[in-house]
Amino acid sequence: MSVLLHKYLLTLLTVLCLGLWYPQLALGAGHGEEEETPPEEVEPEIGYYVISPDFTTNLAQADPHDKLHYVRVKVCLMIADSRDEDFVQLMEPFIKDVIVSVLGSKDFSRAADGPGREAIRNECREKLLDLMQEKVGRPIIQDVLFLSYMFQ
Repeated sequence: MSVLLHKYLLTLLTVLCLGLWYPQLALGAGHGEEEETPPEEVEPEIGYYVISPDFTTNLAQADPHDKLHYVRVKVCLMIADSRDEDFVQLMEPFIKDVIVSVLGSKDFSRAADGPGREAIRNECREKLLDLMQEKVGRPIIQDVLFLSYMFQ
Protein backbone atom coordinates (compact mmCIF):
# COMPACT_ATOMS: atom_id res chain seq x y z
CA MET A 1 0.00 0.00 0.00
CA SER A 2 1.27 3.37 -0.86
CA VAL A 3 1.91 5.99 1.75
CA LEU A 4 -0.61 8.31 0.15
CA LEU A 5 -3.39 5.70 0.26
CA HIS A 6 -2.48 4.87 3.85
CA LYS A 7 -2.75 8.57 4.89
CA TYR A 8 -6.05 8.89 3.03
CA LEU A 9 -7.55 5.83 4.81
CA LEU A 10 -6.27 7.01 8.17
CA THR A 11 -7.81 10.46 7.63
CA LEU A 12 -11.11 8.91 6.52
CA LEU A 13 -11.17 6.63 9.56
CA THR A 14 -10.47 9.59 11.87
CA VAL A 15 -13.29 11.65 10.34
CA LEU A 16 -15.70 8.71 10.65
CA CYS A 17 -14.76 8.12 14.29
CA LEU A 18 -15.16 11.78 15.13
CA GLY A 19 -18.50 11.76 13.33
CA LEU A 20 -19.71 8.93 15.52
CA TRP A 21 -18.48 10.49 18.73
CA TYR A 22 -19.35 14.06 17.87
CA PRO A 23 -22.36 14.06 15.57
CA GLN A 24 -22.47 17.84 15.59
CA LEU A 25 -19.03 17.98 13.98
CA ALA A 26 -20.05 15.47 11.34
CA LEU A 27 -23.14 17.49 10.44
CA GLY A 28 -21.28 20.78 10.46
CA ALA A 29 -23.14 22.20 13.46
CA GLY A 30 -21.32 24.81 15.44
CA HIS A 31 -19.87 26.43 12.32
CA GLY A 32 -21.31 29.56 10.82
CA GLU A 33 -24.80 30.65 11.86
CA GLU A 34 -26.49 28.83 14.68
CA GLU A 35 -30.13 27.93 14.42
CA GLU A 36 -32.33 29.85 16.78
CA THR A 37 -34.83 27.70 18.58
CA PRO A 38 -38.01 29.51 19.47
CA PRO A 39 -38.72 29.64 23.20
CA GLU A 40 -40.95 26.78 24.20
CA GLU A 41 -44.36 28.00 25.28
CA VAL A 42 -45.50 26.32 28.43
CA GLU A 43 -49.20 25.68 28.74
CA PRO A 44 -50.62 27.05 31.99
CA GLU A 45 -51.50 24.40 34.55
CA ILE A 46 -54.31 24.84 37.03
CA GLY A 47 -53.03 25.25 40.56
CA TYR A 48 -54.63 25.16 43.98
CA TYR A 49 -53.86 27.44 46.90
CA VAL A 50 -55.23 26.51 50.32
CA ILE A 51 -55.71 29.45 52.63
CA SER A 52 -54.90 28.73 56.23
CA PRO A 53 -55.99 28.97 58.90
CA ASP A 54 -59.69 28.27 58.35
CA PHE A 55 -62.05 31.24 58.38
CA THR A 56 -64.18 31.53 61.50
CA THR A 57 -66.52 34.48 61.76
CA ASN A 58 -69.85 35.48 63.26
CA LEU A 59 -72.85 35.57 60.99
CA ALA A 60 -75.00 38.68 60.68
CA GLN A 61 -77.98 39.03 63.03
CA ALA A 62 -81.30 40.50 61.99
CA ASP A 63 -82.47 40.71 65.61
CA PRO A 64 -79.98 41.54 68.41
CA HIS A 65 -81.91 39.17 70.74
CA ASP A 66 -81.24 36.17 68.48
CA LYS A 67 -78.63 33.62 69.40
CA LEU A 68 -75.15 34.29 68.00
CA HIS A 69 -74.22 32.07 65.07
CA TYR A 70 -70.90 31.52 63.39
CA VAL A 71 -69.48 29.82 60.33
CA ARG A 72 -66.13 28.09 59.89
CA VAL A 73 -64.85 27.52 56.36
CA LYS A 74 -61.69 26.01 54.90
CA VAL A 75 -61.07 27.72 51.55
CA CYS A 76 -59.05 26.60 48.54
CA LEU A 77 -58.54 28.84 45.53
CA MET A 78 -58.34 27.36 42.05
CA ILE A 79 -55.68 29.33 40.20
CA ALA A 80 -55.83 29.54 36.40
CA ASP A 81 -52.01 29.30 36.14
CA SER A 82 -50.01 27.62 38.89
CA ARG A 83 -47.11 30.00 38.17
CA ASP A 84 -49.21 32.76 39.79
CA GLU A 85 -49.21 31.06 43.20
CA ASP A 86 -46.57 33.43 44.60
CA PHE A 87 -48.68 36.40 43.58
CA VAL A 88 -51.75 34.89 45.25
CA GLN A 89 -49.69 34.48 48.41
CA LEU A 90 -48.79 38.19 48.30
CA MET A 91 -52.46 39.07 47.80
CA GLU A 92 -53.63 36.82 50.66
CA PRO A 93 -54.51 39.65 53.09
CA PHE A 94 -56.82 41.22 50.47
CA ILE A 95 -58.30 37.80 49.63
CA LYS A 96 -58.98 37.05 53.31
CA ASP A 97 -60.63 40.43 53.77
CA VAL A 98 -63.02 39.79 50.88
CA ILE A 99 -63.97 36.32 52.13
CA VAL A 100 -64.50 37.44 55.76
CA SER A 101 -66.61 40.39 54.56
CA VAL A 102 -68.84 38.14 52.47
CA LEU A 103 -69.22 35.51 55.22
CA GLY A 104 -69.91 38.08 57.94
CA SER A 105 -72.63 39.79 55.92
CA LYS A 106 -74.82 36.66 55.70
CA ASP A 107 -77.41 35.63 58.25
CA PHE A 108 -77.80 32.14 59.66
CA SER A 109 -80.80 31.19 57.53
CA ARG A 110 -78.83 31.92 54.37
CA ALA A 111 -75.63 30.19 55.53
CA ALA A 112 -77.36 27.08 56.87
CA ASP A 113 -78.72 25.58 53.64
CA GLY A 114 -77.11 24.19 50.48
CA PRO A 115 -78.29 26.83 48.01
CA GLY A 116 -77.25 29.60 50.42
CA ARG A 117 -73.81 28.04 50.81
CA GLU A 118 -73.43 27.89 47.04
CA ALA A 119 -74.55 31.51 46.72
CA ILE A 120 -71.92 32.55 49.30
CA ARG A 121 -69.23 30.62 47.41
CA ASN A 122 -70.23 32.26 44.13
CA GLU A 123 -70.29 35.72 45.72
CA CYS A 124 -66.77 35.14 47.10
CA ARG A 125 -65.65 34.05 43.63
CA GLU A 126 -67.15 37.11 41.91
CA LYS A 127 -65.69 39.55 44.45
CA LEU A 128 -62.26 37.91 44.19
CA LEU A 129 -62.41 38.10 40.38
CA ASP A 130 -63.19 41.82 40.71
CA LEU A 131 -60.29 42.23 43.17
CA MET A 132 -57.83 40.50 40.83
CA GLN A 133 -59.05 42.53 37.86
CA GLU A 134 -58.55 45.72 39.87
CA LYS A 135 -55.12 44.82 41.28
CA VAL A 136 -53.62 42.82 38.39
CA GLY A 137 -55.75 43.43 35.35
CA ARG A 138 -56.54 39.76 34.74
CA PRO A 139 -58.45 36.96 36.45
CA ILE A 140 -55.85 34.93 38.33
CA ILE A 141 -58.36 33.08 40.50
CA GLN A 142 -60.60 30.75 38.55
CA ASP A 143 -62.81 29.41 41.34
CA VAL A 144 -63.31 29.33 45.10
CA LEU A 145 -63.73 25.93 46.72
CA PHE A 146 -65.04 25.28 50.22
CA LEU A 147 -63.17 22.23 51.52
CA SER A 148 -65.09 22.23 54.78
CA TYR A 149 -68.07 24.27 55.86
CA MET A 150 -69.48 24.24 59.39
CA PHE A 151 -72.03 26.51 60.96
CA GLN A 152 -73.71 26.78 64.33
